[in-house]
Amino acid sequence: MRSAPLLATAFALSAPLAAQAPRPGLPEATVPPPIVLTTSADRTQAAVGEPVTLVYSARIPEGADLRLTHLVSPKRPEGQPATAGFALDFEPVGPAVAEQVKGGGGRVDVRQTVRVAAFVPGDTIVPGPVFSYRTPDGSTAVLRAPGVALTIASRLPEGEDPEKLAPKPARPVRIPARSPWFWAAIAAAVLAVAGLVTWLVRRRKKGPEAGTVVAPPPVPPDAELEAALAALAARATTLDGDPRPFFTDLTHAAKRFLERHLEEPVLEWTTFETVRRLRELGAEPPREVALAELLMGADRVKFGRAGATAAEAARALEGARHLLAWGRTRMAARAAAEREAAKTAKAQRPPAPAKAPGASRPAGGAR
Repeated sequence: MRSAPLLATAFALSAPLAAQAPRPGLPEATVPPPIVLTTSADRTQAAVGEPVTLVYSARIPEGADLRLTHLVSPKRPEGQPATAGFALDFEPVGPAVAEQVKGGGGRVDVRQTVRVAAFVPGDTIVPGPVFSYRTPDGSTAVLRAPGVALTIASRLPEGEDPEKLAPKPARPVRIPARSPWFWAAIAAAVLAVAGLVTWLVRRRKKGPEAGTVVAPPPVPPDAELEAALAALAARATTLDGDPRPFFTDLTHAAKRFLERHLEEPVLEWTTFETVRRLRELGAEPPREVALAELLMGADRVKFGRAGATAAEAARALEGARHLLAWGRTRMAARAAAEREAAKTAKAQRPPAPAKAPGASRPAGGAR
């Protein structure tokens, strides 16, 4: 790994990057004096599309928190159209890793690994990402790591214009000869399908047998959600290192409960559609359920790659429990209304006509 020369290059690039005006939508970076962010890479020269692994490191006090919030794309090369595709593709490789510094006086090394791949040949500067930093006393800051200069080599022949390169000659299509085993397999498959069809026809003619096992009734929606929340509660304390599966299962269980209870396709709706359509249907949960906060917070973790703590997972579970209690109250009220309607309909039903006096007299007339 060429980390030593790359660190020098990164520090040289950090000054112009810091002097640039922040892009729209990015928070302004501020760096507390004790904190120093460094950048290293496994290599600085790669071909188009080859991955390069970057490691952003910081030594922070014990009890502080450092999280990756934004990965910044480089500016598009001059003259390249917007439809030419992505100039850079990157994604974090797992969550940040913290390691106690031996003899460091209560210091912790935090490392965030990011894998990038450039698709435009030439010299490319990968801007440093944005981190959120919180000190042990609760104050916050926004940190910006140094950028990295990469040299990307083209895979095309040197000096050739991509527009003038001739396509590779087409190879003739060779159809292999069919072996006897191929036709034997086809015949066996046809016989198997014919046997299956014959068996299904005979079974249908016989009709259901007396000993046919009847499928059990479906689990009620509230019982299904309660079982799902009980299983998720055991995972909320650890999140298995990645919070995305936990929040995916939690929102699926909550939306499935709403879909079965309201008989609406809630699982097909987005978060915005769910909140809006529940309000239009008059079935919006009360404020203590905080359904919108639950779904939007889960979206930030699932799609925005935001981190989540065990405390945040516990709050999301509590909101789902409020949703379960609200749904059970509605289900009980609906059942009571249905019983009352059935009772009223039975009371309004006209009485059956009385039988004639001779209707029960046996055949043969009076004795």
